Amino acid sequence: MTNPLLEVRMESLRESLEKLAAAVDDNLRSVLLKLTCDKAVSAGAPFVSVDELARTVRERCLLLLAREHPMAGDLKFAMAALRVGHDYERVNELAQALIRRIEKLTGTPVQDLMQDMTGVMADILKLHEIVRRTWLRDRGHFTSEEIKPQVAAHSSVVGSQISVIQNKIMEAIARGGNNAEIFVEVVLACRHLKRIATTLESIPDELNAFDKAA
Repeated sequence: MTNPLLEVRMESLRESLEKLAAAVDDNLRSVLLKLTCDKAVSAGAPFVSVDELARTVRERCLLLLAREHPMAGDLKFAMAALRVGHDYERVNELAQALIRRIEKLTGTPVQDLMQDMTGVMADILKLHEIVRRTWLRDRGHFTSEEIKPQVAAHSSVVGSQISVIQNKIMEAIARGGNNAEIFVEVVLACRHLKRIATTLESIPDELNAFDKAA
């Protein structure tokens, strides 16, 4: 027998997860603008806190578990949503750290390497667009079989682009760059990009148990 209140709480959880994802997406777009190293373009790219949105996801997960005694499928989805909420907080932290490094490197000899990263971030945003479909699966719009190959394909593109940039960084170092600090910063910036992509890629797998329980 269907529990109407459970359905309401599940929908509320999905909505809070989507709001968190949307805010993180906006912040990733701010990173993209910052990577252009064009102050005129990036001036209107505010970075916003997602703390309250992440807290709402946690609270709605815990409220659903405490009040509704969900069946196995809903329980697994709620637990997975907790993990995904944490993933988004991590992505947001990485994006914020990346912006700090972009600001340090704008105007330096490695600025062109930062600008090369705009293509990577654009493809990360395309990856995220696919990932955000994950919590709509139970509505019949998408299945795991449809989503995971698309995520893998986009992730492969991002990984290849990051490898190209890493090689360019190594070539620049080999040419005898005499400012070790800027090379450390650009290596870390590239690492942040990779971790953002890897974390987003993992989200469908976090929720894969929900498919199996459905």
